[in-house]
Amino acid sequence: MTMTRFAAVGLAALLATPALAGDIRGTVKFSGAPAKAQPIPTTKDQTTCGQSVADESLLVSNGKLKNVVLTVQGAPKPAPGTEPVRVTIDQNKCHYIPHVQAAAVGTPVDILNSDPVLHNIHSYLGTSTVFNLAMPFKGQKIMKTLAKPGLVNVKCDVHAWMHAYIVVTDTPFAVTGDDGTFTIRGVPPGNYTLTAWHEKLGEKTAQVSVPASGEVAAEFTFGG
Repeated sequence: MTMTRFAAVGLAALLATPALAGDIRGTVKFSGAPAKAQPIPTTKDQTTCGQSVADESLLVSNGKLKNVVLTVQGAPKPAPGTEPVRVTIDQNKCHYIPHVQAAAVGTPVDILNSDPVLHNIHSYLGTSTVFNLAMPFKGQKIMKTLAKPGLVNVKCDVHAWMHAYIVVTDTPFAVTGDDGTFTIRGVPPGNYTLTAWHEKLGEKTAQVSVPASGEVAAEFTFGG
């Protein structure tokens, strides 16, 4: 075998070898009995919005906490050229869907208006405006890019009760569902700080050691 062919075969074998990475799996719990959420009264456009909308700021089911954002602090940033997964925020019956989500830096976000009324979606990163869009038409869609990391606070300038959050990050992340569980896949091996953020309950951290393959467990408890 010539040296050139040997090098080519070696390179092909190297590229075929999967990168070492592990998963972080866990559950976020809520201790104690949460206060019963009261519907939020609406004050205008009630034909579309209804008399009230659900309060989604603290959602607990069987002791498990929804809408907690987990981020892996200190993990390597995605490789250049990695395409972020596109996300959506919909204005539907005068509330935002989803209420909480996370996205990678550089992610395109499709902003939809599913209502036959004017919404003005206004988002902030700290005190700086990320986007400020009047959307008067049902079925309207506008795309924007989440260019900077941080907590994006989303409000409607027309309907004051509408509120949502997007955590924009350059590290691996996950968001808990109804059952409070999460999985962050493909984290390079190493020691990291895992941060759990909730809009109402704040932040908690835990130290995790991610193996070269397999998984590590992490658990958080908020409340009570």
